Amino acid sequence: MATSRVSVCMITYNHARYIKKALQGVFSQRVNFPLELVVADDCSTDGTAELIQEEILKYTGTIQIRFIRNQRNVGVNRNFVNALYACNGEYIAICEGDDWWTDTSKIQRQFDFLENNPRFVMSFHCARAVSADGRDERVIPSPPTRRNLDFGALLTGQYTIPTLTTFFRNTIGNKLPKEFFEITNCDTFLFLFVAQGGDVYFHADISGAVHSIHQGGIWSMKDAYARSKMSYTTYSKIYAYFKDRRGIATMAVFVNSIIIFALKQGDYSVALRFYLKNMYLSLINRHALRIFFMKHVNYLK
Repeated sequence: MATSRVSVCMITYNHARYIKKALQGVFSQRVNFPLELVVADDCSTDGTAELIQEEILKYTGTIQIRFIRNQRNVGVNRNFVNALYACNGEYIAICEGDDWWTDTSKIQRQFDFLENNPRFVMSFHCARAVSADGRDERVIPSPPTRRNLDFGALLTGQYTIPTLTTFFRNTIGNKLPKEFFEITNCDTFLFLFVAQGGDVYFHADISGAVHSIHQGGIWSMKDAYARSKMSYTTYSKIYAYFKDRRGIATMAVFVNSIIIFALKQGDYSVALRFYLKNMYLSLINRHALRIFFMKHVNYLK
């Protein structure tokens, strides 16, 4: 059996409503190299695993399929890591079980680009984000993100790459650090981990993918206050691992957002705790102090 050049990493949990579209989006890819699909289901309770098994049995193509069916729920981070470690390809593409691809040449084009451009370690493109009821639809990422990026740009936290559009060199081995398991935004950490080795390319000519916004979404259904808290935790762990002082300013952005949201909601103990954190960050990084003044002047206005 040929060694796969590309692995598609798909994690699922209670995605019965979407999983067939996700699988068909992978099965429909037209490529000229060996492709494998690694599906890891985290003990779904809505029949997702059974639907995956049905689709695998019906599939008659050449994609190698590996189905990891957890007998107990291990959590999104561990499930994600298990799936990544199971990927044998030289490259990895990510498509979670509630997302799907509609461009049948997406993987081939991303593969061809990285094969011919060794300076880049990863690529991404636009997608549509659609709510479960179909009322909310928008293009992601935001316009400022639609450009080539590097490690420093990703570290600012200003550029959110849609996970279902990513394609990267498999340089992770079995060496993701403990900090990866301590955050919610594990894809943010992963992209920085990969971007240590090179730049990130934006494909302006690819857009065929759909991200589903629904109640089960860990991130998409959170409010801005909760997202700020989750992002602060993520970037504090990122700073703990990478030790890059540019990350302090990013932490300060989310600390100040938390302070403002807490004040608005009357969470004064939270506001005080993060105000003290901000004082510390301002002492060790002058950019953090500038962010403090900018955020609070805007808030007062």
